[in-house]
Amino acid sequence: MKNSLILLPLLLILAIVIFSILMSQAISKETENTIINKNSFVEERIDDTWTIEKGMVDASELLISINGKIIHGDRMHYRLMDDCETINVLTQFSTMKKNPKTERISQLYISAKYIDEDIQVIVPFVNKMPWKEIADVDLEMWVFWVDLGWYTIDKIKEYHKNIDEITLSIKHDALFKADNYLDNKSNSWSTNGMNEAIDRAVNICKFRTPENSEEVLKS
Repeated sequence: MKNSLILLPLLLILAIVIFSILMSQAISKETENTIINKNSFVEERIDDTWTIEKGMVDASELLISINGKIIHGDRMHYRLMDDCETINVLTQFSTMKKNPKTERISQLYISAKYIDEDIQVIVPFVNKMPWKEIADVDLEMWVFWVDLGWYTIDKIKEYHKNIDEITLSIKHDALFKADNYLDNKSNSWSTNGMNEAIDRAVNICKFRTPENSEEVLKS
């Protein structure tokens, strides 16, 4: 009887310890899920509106983009860098024009017109769309990636102030015989929601950066 009385408190303590461990694990799991949900920043695409989507390099990359007006699938992309202040501007030109030299294009400088400004941009690479693997369709399509450079957020916002539409045209000249490669050399994109999407991405970026997270939470 005495031994039983001694065992009761021990069993109670053991039960409390086990319960505490299980509760701790459950809370930890719930917290982990909450963090994952908070980091799920991908927005639903809306035509002619800038939104945040999955990154091009990895899922954690902050990418802001919008569909093209002439070629819908050729989007304009803003890649927000880890400093939360710099954006790499990219777009693409899809083509079905056959040219044996297309697949060899790499780090090619070409002439273009951005809105009203004559510029030079770079085609870092060209990739073939895997339609055969994706949809079992025997369709040959190439995507020319166009890198327009790296700019601060303030410069991008100031440059596009009072501009409703971005236009980009690839020139056919000595640098690049565009007519021999591209079905379409021009596209345009709305600026609708651009600044707001940039601001949302910057807030996410700062929240994920330890030195800035405390400041963001206070704001």
